[in-house]
Amino acid sequence: MKNFLNQFECREVKAGEVIYDTEQLDNILLFVIKGKLLICSKTSTPAIEINEGHFVLLPAEKRYIITTMTDVQTVLMHAGELSAMITEDPEWNPEQLIILPIFPALENTLQQLKTFNQE
Repeated sequence: MKNFLNQFECREVKAGEVIYDTEQLDNILLFVIKGKLLICSKTSTPAIEINEGHFVLLPAEKRYIITTMTDVQTVLMHAGELSAMITEDPEWNPEQLIILPIFPALENTLQQLKTFNQE
């Protein structure tokens, strides 16, 4: 695990481990570079899977336990101000997480972070 200016955290974790507990985190963007994760909420929301090449915004209002289903590489970004444009949208519902594909330009940036992490 390596932190970059307290904004990004890159991890490589084996299958079957708890990778994050969001109880102490603000809004975060979680990118799955490789592998598959299971996201479980401490409330009634059903568990969801997030696959390689996708990301999700996890709101600070909820606590999530994130477990690896396979060996994974992830980038966690503390969203801060960036998340405001999402969470202030009237259609935003923290009870229904939306998983989106990582678009190519962002994928290039995430690969650069991963490379920097390995140095």
